[in-house]
Amino acid sequence: MYAIVVGMGMVGRHVVAALASEQHEVVAVDRDADALAVIEERHDVATVQGYGANLRLLGEAGAAEADLVVAVTDDDEVNLVAGIAGKHLGARRTIARLQGSEFEDREEGVYHGLLGIDVVVNPRILVASEIAKVARSHGALDVLGLAGNRLELVQLELPAHSKVLHKPLAQLTLPKPSLVAAVVRDGELFVPGGSDVLLAGDRCYLIGHAGRMEKLEGLFCGGREAAKVFVVGGGEIGLATARMMATGGLEVVLLEKDRATAERLAVGLPGVTVLHGDGTDLTLLEEEQVGDFDLFCALTHDDEANLMSGLLAKRVGAERTLCLVQRSDYMDIYRQLGIDVVMSPRRVASDHILRYARLTELQSLTVLEGGQAEVLEFTTMPDSRVVGVPLKRLEFPRGAIVAAIVDAQGVRVPSGDDVVSAGSTVVVLTTSGVRASVERLFRKRSF
Repeated sequence: MYAIVVGMGMVGRHVVAALASEQHEVVAVDRDADALAVIEERHDVATVQGYGANLRLLGEAGAAEADLVVAVTDDDEVNLVAGIAGKHLGARRTIARLQGSEFEDREEGVYHGLLGIDVVVNPRILVASEIAKVARSHGALDVLGLAGNRLELVQLELPAHSKVLHKPLAQLTLPKPSLVAAVVRDGELFVPGGSDVLLAGDRCYLIGHAGRMEKLEGLFCGGREAAKVFVVGGGEIGLATARMMATGGLEVVLLEKDRATAERLAVGLPGVTVLHGDGTDLTLLEEEQVGDFDLFCALTHDDEANLMSGLLAKRVGAERTLCLVQRSDYMDIYRQLGIDVVMSPRRVASDHILRYARLTELQSLTVLEGGQAEVLEFTTMPDSRVVGVPLKRLEFPRGAIVAAIVDAQGVRVPSGDDVVSAGSTVVVLTTSGVRASVERLFRKRSF
């Protein structure tokens, strides 16, 4: 695939790194020569310096022959024009990131065909949607939609009182269709077998039917769906999150440090209690009885303030804490300090962009644990090697597992006797070392 990526901020760098690692031909575009020099030093890609919304520059970058143009600068207008221009020049597919409030009417944060651009993603709505999924879950650290949101990938940490500890997985009675797809123990991810047992502190990745994960989550960690949510920060993400949760029937309190902003939100957010104050004020958090809330969300633009708010909320008894962090390389540190759920808006945006970037039988990819594993979604072609052959005869490599099949029969976790039909969606979790072997199984047969 020949791809042009406009904008070398964190999102653009992440997209370039992922596409380059898959051996695609990539051109990076940015006005900043230093940013391009860093990209050239780290990845085997071409670079073009200049204004990404310039028709002539995109033409010189090869947009007419491009399979993909991705526009992810910090300027919505540049991204919009670049996406439209790339399509006009003949690019096969264009993707743009738009963050403005005028592009927020889709709850899921993804738009198809907007002004001719194939896919538009709104990071703040994407983040708010993911936070809402965490709130609806029974203790999940993360919830991702798969197969057109017909499946969910849920990450849970097992407490000492979990009902599934010290039992071989083969002996667990799990609601169908569901599967323990991966386990992280002492920082290392592995794909478990039927004889493996789970221990307190393990983080598990579970895959199951969307909307039916509550029973599975309750079995593994005994949590409950949030009814009361406390949000710190009335910025774009905080506003979108509070509005989405209030619409869903949750009791929501929003705390905003700036008085004028708080007064404006109090008028424009029906169903939400808006307070003026500082989320790092321990006395205030105690007075507002934050310990009685099911989920505490620190969603300001200040990473340090979010971390401090989350730690103070834990101190006063909040059941689950969620913090935004702009620098995704700090996410693990936040978790180590005791924050339950950590989200990076830029990482959420880049992950969603990559899920829509592929043009082959590999329809989407979700990276887990910093690249230790990936969840792949394939649409099976009629001449694919996996079609018409029982799974037990395909010799899937150790470290990979077929997590689900979605076809005319519905959603199911397959057994070795299952046969994949053409046009099915197949979800595979694979460790990074055997991904290439998995992809070969979904390619055309050689005759």
